[in-house]
Amino acid sequence: MINRLRYSVSKYCPRPLQSLAYNVLYRRLANEYTLDPNQFRGKSVLVVGPATSVYDDLQALESGGFDIIVKMNNAIHTEFNIDASNPLRCDVLFHSFRGTTKSVTADDLRAAHVKTIVHRTSKRRAFLATLRLEEKFSAVAQVRIVPVENYTALSNQLAGRVASTGLICAEYFLRAPVSRLALVGFTFFATRYVNGYDDTVVSDEIALTRVEAADYHSPIHEARLMHELITAARAAGRNIHVSESMQRAIETMRLRDHHKSAQQ
Repeated sequence: MINRLRYSVSKYCPRPLQSLAYNVLYRRLANEYTLDPNQFRGKSVLVVGPATSVYDDLQALESGGFDIIVKMNNAIHTEFNIDASNPLRCDVLFHSFRGTTKSVTADDLRAAHVKTIVHRTSKRRAFLATLRLEEKFSAVAQVRIVPVENYTALSNQLAGRVASTGLICAEYFLRAPVSRLALVGFTFFATRYVNGYDDTVVSDEIALTRVEAADYHSPIHEARLMHELITAARAAGRNIHVSESMQRAIETMRLRDHHKSAQQ
């Protein structure tokens, strides 16, 4: 009964009252829906980004399977050579369910064996969509969020830009009590995506210039912050694997940052 009420509010609340609705619902329910890092305690986690380098990154990984495979957005539809029994495998899916992302059905979630959906909630108003997603997919997977406050904190470290889904995901697992974390397929928008992820991006140059022109995400700031987060995690004794392509991308962005600073 309680769930039906929150679902009804998320779907039928009149527009003039929506601000009140999502603020009240978020305040009362955010803790209930927040992804619990303890469910990953002691687990080995592989976070798979969508850059074309991901295939080489996966081949270079040390042998041994992962307890948890994490993907983002359209990558749920992409096969990777990770789990031979299920090339689509995705235990945890970070997804915005908006904009240019492809539609996701319950059958898609079942095919990939998704157990947890982490809905993107960079603003409180997105929480109404979180509730609608839970109603739609609760029979297949649990629906959770990373708190809005996490997005705000990251944005403050990104010169006011919005944190990408990849950064939110990586930052979350860099802080979670996992036994091993591998990050692959991240180049901070410096390369195009794997085929089928976003085929409007046909070259590396377009990938980067499009993002910089939009001025919504900041590849330079994200690379800088990611480097700081990884360094801190390793200093704390965490077992963190970063692919060579990601390390190169971080260094490329650092040089790009230095060049821009020198021109100012």
